[in-house]
Amino acid sequence: MFSISAKFLLPLAVLSAFLFSCSRDKPDPLWVPESHLGSRDYKGGLFPVWIALREPVNNVNIINWRTGSSRIAYRKQAIDAATKFITADTAFLYWETPPPPFLKIDSVRIGSDSTASWKRDTTFYYRDTIFAIVDGQESLPIVIEIKNILPRIKSITVGDVEQSGDSLLTIAAHPGAIMDISIRLEKSFNKALRPVLTMPQKMGNLKLKSDSDSLFVYTWTVPNDPIADSSMYLRVEDTGGYGERLYKIYLVIYTESGSVWVASENELVKYSAAGAEVARISNGFNSISDIAINSNNGKLYVTDQSDNSFTVFDYYGKLLHKSNDLFETPTGVAIDVVGNYVWIADETRLRRYKLVGDSLRYDDDVEYQMPDPIRGLSINQFEKNFVWFAIPEADTVGFVSDPVSEPPKFILIPNCNRPSMVSYGNGMAWVADSSRIVAIDTTGKILANIKGFGFVSSVSASRSGVWASDIDKGKVYHFSGPFRGNYDDTTLTVMNGRRIDGFISPISVSAFAADGSAWVVDKEAGKAVRLDSLGKIIASGVGLKQPYLNVTIQKVE
Repeated sequence: MFSISAKFLLPLAVLSAFLFSCSRDKPDPLWVPESHLGSRDYKGGLFPVWIALREPVNNVNIINWRTGSSRIAYRKQAIDAATKFITADTAFLYWETPPPPFLKIDSVRIGSDSTASWKRDTTFYYRDTIFAIVDGQESLPIVIEIKNILPRIKSITVGDVEQSGDSLLTIAAHPGAIMDISIRLEKSFNKALRPVLTMPQKMGNLKLKSDSDSLFVYTWTVPNDPIADSSMYLRVEDTGGYGERLYKIYLVIYTESGSVWVASENELVKYSAAGAEVARISNGFNSISDIAINSNNGKLYVTDQSDNSFTVFDYYGKLLHKSNDLFETPTGVAIDVVGNYVWIADETRLRRYKLVGDSLRYDDDVEYQMPDPIRGLSINQFEKNFVWFAIPEADTVGFVSDPVSEPPKFILIPNCNRPSMVSYGNGMAWVADSSRIVAIDTTGKILANIKGFGFVSSVSASRSGVWASDIDKGKVYHFSGPFRGNYDDTTLTVMNGRRIDGFISPISVSAFAADGSAWVVDKEAGKAVRLDSLGKIIASGVGLKQPYLNVTIQKVE
């Protein structure tokens, strides 16, 4: 609560006397303002004040209001039907913050003459003064007692992820989960007049856990069925129902498997398997170079090349860990869930780190210096310590399978031309190699060779097949295996695959192993599209700014 020391009381008294004397010395006004139904108490909502003009005017700009701490929502004029002159003007006021307090100090003498003492009670009043000004002449004032202000939502925290109190709030959760929802209001100045919150009924089992002047905490038992509904509202009402604020709720109950994270330069967005936006992380990035998912727990790992950082988030987008003192320019990240390791490509260095909780512990024995920068890391998820990589400037791909006893092995693919990434699956490594994709095993044997692309921007192994995006021709392809390295497999072209049109610049593709579908990022269109194994669009996520990288969550339920 506001407090004030005695040294400020005299100036306030002098100022009050000055204001009252000024109002008395002015000539009688031509316009007498009136207030809300004869009441001078503001308890929320819109508060109309008006003047009935003794002398009508023909121009609304002649009429003005001096409104103190209040704001004018809108104005309305009464117009004489015959003359078209304005005969009255009403201003609809509201208050976002209280005016400075007015103090009333009462002193009461207590005790006997010999032990006399004084008890002082200080009362705070919040009063605002409103004037109408017509053609330069000021009306008598209306003094309004501010009793209550309808607060806004300052922030909402779902689980442990906080978002600001915008007009659209996203609430995302997994089916059957139990979590807290905390709603923090802008602090009310009058605790005796507390606001009322009404949560959407469609959210199901919500229990008020605790509340205070400005914080409401609910325990939410999430419904068991997936849902994506943007038709719900959270209502904030002031005491007595004089006014309300509505906040639109975008409720997403989704399964983790099949959802996708999409990266732009400085933002990460997550979509459910059905295309509903689940989370958006917009702060703390300069230039995201790579992202990876821990398929055991859904945690997201991010490297930022410009910021020299490594960051970990949970599946709702909560920041769990960040380090920016271990790397120079990290360009790639891959997660070994079997060995609980993180592999980081740091320009020309490839290093392995042990995951300790959400932080990294460097393994001194596992560091490799490469001749040129490393790109496109890919992990064999069913074998410990098995990572593939590409070295574009050296026209080489390689892998590490026994980091303790053996150095990396390099494979020189015939006619290789700046391989940009590797995707490992089903016992073979698919390499994006400019205008073709090539599948190889650890001996270097070519199991498939598919030509005819404009430029392969991304490749992703899928069951017994493979997805590839051609950013040059604006097309996505799906090829079905098996691929065994015979003549037919090594002389394939794009004509042998399923072609999917309708893209502008498909820059990244990420397969979902469970059903053979894939998420495709279209950079210029600013969207992510999910295709089934036959190339039909089954979901899409929009609202992206120049996205260029995505990774599908394979499991985690």
